[in-house]
Amino acid sequence: MAVITIGNYYAEWMAPSKGDEAGCGRLILRSAHKLTDLFYLKNLPADDFRIMLHLLQTEKPVYWDTHASCLRTAHPQSHDAEPVGEEEGH
Repeated sequence: MAVITIGNYYAEWMAPSKGDEAGCGRLILRSAHKLTDLFYLKNLPADDFRIMLHLLQTEKPVYWDTHASCLRTAHPQSHDAEPVGEEEGH
């Protein structure tokens, strides 16, 4: 498992092409240490996009967990790390 510190990001909201469709969001995350490390989150529903964007704007540092493919606010090896996915109830 690799945990990457996120240095910066690009966020984009794409409006629906038809009136009856929902729009979607896209986030591109860049590593703080290796600028060539990019992680893409595409086709995010409005609620997920808003939550992840708020997390990126307000929490520092933010990490990308490559094993779970998710954002984290605490490094998994720190004392205040939150469990991820299926590990959560074990």
